[in-house]
Amino acid sequence: MIFFDIDDTLLDHKSSELLGVESFYEEYKHYFKLEKEMFYKLWCQISDKYFNSYLKRELTFEQQRIERMKSLFRYSNIKLKDDDANIKFKKYLINYEKNWKPYNDVIPCLKYLSRKYKLGIISNGDLNQQLLKLEKMNIKQYFANILTAEEVGISKPNIELFNIACNRANMQPQECCYIGDNLYTDIIPCERIGMNGIWLNRRGETIIVNNIKTISNLNDLMHF
Repeated sequence: MIFFDIDDTLLDHKSSELLGVESFYEEYKHYFKLEKEMFYKLWCQISDKYFNSYLKRELTFEQQRIERMKSLFRYSNIKLKDDDANIKFKKYLINYEKNWKPYNDVIPCLKYLSRKYKLGIISNGDLNQQLLKLEKMNIKQYFANILTAEEVGISKPNIELFNIACNRANMQPQECCYIGDNLYTDIIPCERIGMNGIWLNRRGETIIVNNIKTISNLNDLMHF
């Protein structure tokens, strides 16, 4: 069984997010005395903070969206009510979802691998949103097993999430492979339980790693 991460592994999340933020910025920039690049940095800092709170089960998925928007506008001393924050976040969400696209290497790779192996997903995201991503990218049909942190209340890098995925697939960890873009939340923890981790280093990060398989794009998997 070969498991994949979704965001920034299959889905070009960062590009989708940037395009969504740019549209949001154009509509609301009069509230913020920031250039676009600084606004995007602020957005990412706030998003990371509240998404981590969601992963720790301190907030629901919907609550972290609302808190992200309220925190963003607090930067400009504007207090948003929950309903208004939710409306504004949905405006961003429309443009974010509109720009969901797989990387160019994804579909050829999945077609190739699915002829030889069963494929699965292990993701930290919300189940419904992650399923929607797979459907919009037209790749959901390739995956026999899909597990998200939201379903079981455990998130990467907790090794138990990887154990649960292997158990659900009726496979031993040693029989499974996991491919993800984050060395620390994807690859190192999956290898701790005996899975074969492959680090997808799309951004060419200069991190020295020992005994970890590394690829720069999914086309490399066809030569393993």
